[in-house]
Amino acid sequence: MKTMTQAPNAKRLTQASTPEALLAFELSGEHETLPEGEVLACMRALEIEHDIVKSGEQCLLLNIGNDPCEISKMLSTRLAMTHHIVSVILKSDPLESSILESVRAAEITVPRGETFSVRVKQIKGSFIRSTRMERLIGKVIFERNIGAKVDLANPDHRFRAIVTKDSCVFGEVLASIDRGKFWDRKPHKKPFFYPGAISPDIARAIVNLCEIRTDDLVLDPFCGTGGILLEAGMIRARVLGIDVQESMVRGADTNLRSHGFEYRLASGDACNLPLKDGSIDAVVTDPPYGRSVVVMAESVESLYKNALLEIYRVMKKGGRAVVVSDFELPWADEVGFVVTGLYKNRVHRSLTRYILVLRK
Repeated sequence: MKTMTQAPNAKRLTQASTPEALLAFELSGEHETLPEGEVLACMRALEIEHDIVKSGEQCLLLNIGNDPCEISKMLSTRLAMTHHIVSVILKSDPLESSILESVRAAEITVPRGETFSVRVKQIKGSFIRSTRMERLIGKVIFERNIGAKVDLANPDHRFRAIVTKDSCVFGEVLASIDRGKFWDRKPHKKPFFYPGAISPDIARAIVNLCEIRTDDLVLDPFCGTGGILLEAGMIRARVLGIDVQESMVRGADTNLRSHGFEYRLASGDACNLPLKDGSIDAVVTDPPYGRSVVVMAESVESLYKNALLEIYRVMKKGGRAVVVSDFELPWADEVGFVVTGLYKNRVHRSLTRYILVLRK
């Protein structure tokens, strides 16, 4: 029996040999563990040494051993379920008096003639007044930095406090994730639309869970409208999509053709893939499920089991797969996979998606 070697909320992953900076990731909060799992998977994919300082409450703190500005820039082009990446200046208790005392004691510099803003994000369970806290912190910074000016619209320096029920981190925002770009790629806004397609932010997150690197060959054997392929292609993976329905293959081609990266599509059976053994770096897929979908198999269960066998065959040793379903898959370890993560995503009252992360 293969066992789970790394849970989504593991407290320590890669040790940073020479930690030099502390980064705070303000997570989206739309899922309890998936946003954090996405960040950590990207850290591993980009081979960034890191050490977990604190996790949970929509705020992940990591010690890193490299340039925080460059790392934040790289991560911001990949992440979907993070709002901001903050270079931490100070940590304190979540009380107003403690935060102000820490700000007064810290070195917070704004060069003469440059502008700044202060924003405070309250995570559920905190009790400070955000607007008042922003004004008080801003006053301290303004009085200490002669010639600095406040600009809330387009500042040179964006300071941010993330306040949870038991702590506060304060620092300068190095990068923000433009989550609006995912809204622009919502399934109903694409040239070809089919109900039930996975949302682009979830698609990007599960692509990231595969720890994909540039030029990795990524397969979606149930490609549907091409949403997962699009998100993988946008982080510079090579993508290959297969679907048993030719109409879906044509629709995926319509959705992908204008995005500026190369892709390959084919009509085929996910349970009998026309691919060589060990030819694929990663697999990310959201197979059909539910009563309303077309399933060209004896049952949904047989479809999943046989597809897992084929996915295992075509993947390289050490490669990762992410498979989405509306039920837990009991056959993954029987096939030979090691289960390294399981996330539950409640879509609505009658549908929960299970996101299974596998390693060959």
